[in-house]
Amino acid sequence: MNNKSITDKFEKFAEGKEIESQEDFRRAFDEFMKIQKIVPFNNASEQEAEDAYDYLELSDAAPNKKQALKYAKKALELEPDNIDAQIAIADLTANTAESLLEKYKALIEKADIKMKADGWFSEEYIGEFWGYHETRPYMRLRAEYLDSLINCSMFGLAIKECNDLLRLCENDNLGIRYRLMHLLAFFEDEKSALELLDKYDEKSTMFLLPMSVLYYKLGNLTKATKYLRELQKVNKDTEKFFNAFIEQDLEEYYDEMNGIGYRPFTIEEFLIEMQENGYLFASTPQYVLWASRKLKL
Repeated sequence: MNNKSITDKFEKFAEGKEIESQEDFRRAFDEFMKIQKIVPFNNASEQEAEDAYDYLELSDAAPNKKQALKYAKKALELEPDNIDAQIAIADLTANTAESLLEKYKALIEKADIKMKADGWFSEEYIGEFWGYHETRPYMRLRAEYLDSLINCSMFGLAIKECNDLLRLCENDNLGIRYRLMHLLAFFEDEKSALELLDKYDEKSTMFLLPMSVLYYKLGNLTKATKYLRELQKVNKDTEKFFNAFIEQDLEEYYDEMNGIGYRPFTIEEFLIEMQENGYLFASTPQYVLWASRKLKL
């Protein structure tokens, strides 16, 4: 399922609900996910498909790459400037991680020209991207490019991309701040990590865990423990995650995850962290053993 479908439907679902805390968000998201089990997103057929996004949903659900590409190309045929269709085609036709990166770079260069011509790069909109539906496909493209940079271990470029995305969208609807925090922990950049933490002023799994890793890497076990304890308070499955990691039992939890999202403040957040930021944890294998011992004290 394409990201536009998930994000837009949840935002529509959340309209009018009072979401002022992590607990409010947790309840709203859990309710949303329960509804999706009853009314699935992807229930369109080829005969019922009418617009580009119908075909993109069909592409996401296709049983093989050939069929997926067919639907993605149909979406692009219906909307020649559809960035999401271009992303799908790039992903389906790239032969290597590097070729995908080059395809995304070319798409961004093309999109930049149109976005500038349409006036979106004026001072009026900078910082407010995603607040306007017209900017969302562009932001999704940039986020895919960021993923590709990280996948290619181009971490310095990835940090620059994160900072530019946060410049365009200060509210950070795509969670770029979390990717950046892990990158800063990897480079042991304490100053920038603290600035990011202060800017968004949140206690979340995806901030607290990399902060703990950062201080472990810096040899400050007191602060590493402080953030680990805060993490334990925020996410009830913290100890479960570390135990499963050590016992190599994470796969069963991946299998239990819903295919269209994850439950906040549970072990599923850790699983997403591992998927998106595996380079950080691979660089500090001893941290997991230390944290597991510390949590048992």
